[in-house]
Order: sequence, then structure tokens, then C-alpha cells
Amino acid sequence: MLQPPREPAPCRARRRALGAVAAVALAWSLPAPAQGTRSFPEAARPGRFAMRIFPEATLDGEPVRLGAGTRIFDQRNMIVMPASLSGSFDALVERDPAGNVSRVWLLTPEELLAAQAREQARSAASGR
Repeated sequence: MLQPPREPAPCRARRRALGAVAAVALAWSLPAPAQGTRSFPEAARPGRFAMRIFPEATLDGEPVRLGAGTRIFDQRNMIVMPASLSGSFDALVERDPAGNVSRVWLLTPEELLAAQAREQARSAASGR
């Protein structure tokens, strides 16, 4: 029985590599799955956040200080550097035990509505 000649090893490796590249290109071209909603800690409070000269910022017009290692997350949940922020943002802010800002989440309009509803429910539950 005659068998077809085998491909040389370099051709097989090249074909395998091209197949891997095609698979990666196909995966990159597909739409990314929708990211779920972000969850926020209960201690985070909504407010209007504006960055000033680091480490100074304002929260609802009042001066606040960013603590060491403060993390600021944008609407895509990516960490942003304080120096890259300009303007004011609707945000959820969490403070450390010393009262400094420890984490900030810049909110989308939908997240802002949810945060305001959560804050109203919290106020109603505490009897204020």
C-alpha cells in the first residue's frame, strides 16, 4: 500500500503556527461579552468628586484628601491616575479609618441612579 509522502517538519510547524494565528485573530474579531454590573461596598457613598492638585480633591464642594494608595476606577472599571482627571464626576467614594479617600468609582448614569436609590433606601431604613 502506497502512502503519501510526509511533509517536512518545518512545513508542519509553519502550518500549525498559522492555524494558531488565525484562531487568535478570530477570537479578537468576535465581540466581547457584556460586562456585568459592578458591585460596590456598602461603605461607599455617592457624591460629586473633583480632583485638584494631588493629593487634594473635593467631594460635594468640600475639600478632601486622598490617602496613600488611593485607587480611582473609571466607568469601565479601569484604574486611572489622579493626574489624568479633569472636571468633576458623579462618583461613589469610600474613606479609610483616618477619613481620607481610599477608593473612588466614577459612575455611569445608570450606576448613579442605582446609588441614589440605595442611599435613599438607607436613609429610610435608618429613620432619617
